[in-house]
Amino acid sequence: MPGLTPPAQPVALLAHTLAMLEEVPVGLLLLDPGLEPLWCNAEAARACAVWNHGERRAAALRARRAFRVPAPLLDACRALADGATGRAGPPQVVSDHARGLHARIRWHTPGGGQPAAFHIHLDYRRPRGDRHRPLSPGAVALLGRLTEREREVAMRVREGLRTTEIAAELRRSPLTIKTQLAAVFAKLGVHGRTRVAALLNR
Repeated sequence: MPGLTPPAQPVALLAHTLAMLEEVPVGLLLLDPGLEPLWCNAEAARACAVWNHGERRAAALRARRAFRVPAPLLDACRALADGATGRAGPPQVVSDHARGLHARIRWHTPGGGQPAAFHIHLDYRRPRGDRHRPLSPGAVALLGRLTEREREVAMRVREGLRTTEIAAELRRSPLTIKTQLAAVFAKLGVHGRTRVAALLNR
C-alpha cells in the first residue's frame, strides 16, 4: 500500500478533515488553555446542550447557537491543567450517569512551540442496560454509516428497548421509529434488531 502523500494545500485538507469529523458519532470538543472553545462537532454541541439544559429543553434548541461548555467539564479541565507537568498525564473522566453523559478530557501538548489544548471526547447515551460499556471501534464505524436520528434509534436498540419505548424516549411516533429502523437495517445490512444490538455490543 503506498504511503500518504503530503498535501499540497493544507487549508483544503483541514476543511475536508473538519467535514469528516462532523459525521463521527462521538462528540469532539477542543478548548484552548484559557478554556475557550476552538472547535466542536455536531455531536459535541448536542451533548453539551443536554448537559447544560436537560434532554427535553435541549431538543428544542439549536445546539450550536446555544453552545456553552458545561461547568463540570470546565472544572475538570482546570484540575487537569493544575496537575499538568508539561507532559500528558492520565485523562480525566466526568460523567452524569443519570442522563447518560460522559466526557474524557486530555491535556495535549503537541510540542514544537505549538500551544497546548484540551481534547474532549463526549458520549451521550441514556443509561440503560450495558450503556456504560464503551463502544468498540467497529461499532463506532458502523454508527458512522447512519444519520444522527438513525444513530439515536440504533443506540436504543443496542440497549434492548422496544419500538414504543424508543418512540417515547425520543418523542417520535412509533411509525417514524419503524421507518428509521428499516433504514438502519438497510444501511447495516442486517434483517432485525437483534443483529443490530449484537453488532453494536461487540
